[in-house]
Amino acid sequence: MEPETLKERLWDAEGILFDLDNTLYPREKGVFDRINERINLFVMDLTGECVDDIRIMRKDYIGRYGTTLGGLMKHFDVHPDEYLDYVHDVPVEGMLGPDHDLREFISRITLPKVIFTNGTALHAERVLHAMDMIGVFDGICDLRETGYMGKPHPEAYRAAAGETGSALERTILVDDLEANLRGASEIGMVAIQVGRPHGDYADICVSDVRDLESTFRGVPWLTTS
Repeated sequence: MEPETLKERLWDAEGILFDLDNTLYPREKGVFDRINERINLFVMDLTGECVDDIRIMRKDYIGRYGTTLGGLMKHFDVHPDEYLDYVHDVPVEGMLGPDHDLREFISRITLPKVIFTNGTALHAERVLHAMDMIGVFDGICDLRETGYMGKPHPEAYRAAAGETGSALERTILVDDLEANLRGASEIGMVAIQVGRPHGDYADICVSDVRDLESTFRGVPWLTTS
């Protein structure tokens, strides 16, 4: 996207969606690594397959259905709540801590802002509580809210944008995953990647979500500190 066009898109934005895991907090905190381990254990117990075969299976499911859960529901009739409760049973309270600088920055964004996660609202609430960010966001759009479709399905983006009351083309997605950002870009959203860039699918790339403060400087919906 041309810089002037991107600037105009940011200026005219009406809503912003923040991914949770490995976006709101750094990947190095290891929370999603623990979730990933529990996903492997769940699939191992379900199928009896070895870890290497499970990784191949999950890559296939994610490519075809967007999430491991989508494939398990399709091929193994897995109940989604059983899966989600199991894989998110990780001690986030001992792995994350208050991030007052991030809280202060995001609180100054006056756009409707929603956590958009392929996890559960309960997991998101636990993360936000551990980071002392309860009350900062206007809502949570989780996998249940999207009918278990999740990113990168277009229906998931529409559901999440609906939570902010904004049209897709006036909605910003902040996420760490290539597939999610590509999906958002393809349906007209502004795509912002947090973390190491892996391609040209994002309109903006930052190494840490707090770096967006300088990216957003000057837009009418970011108040001064």
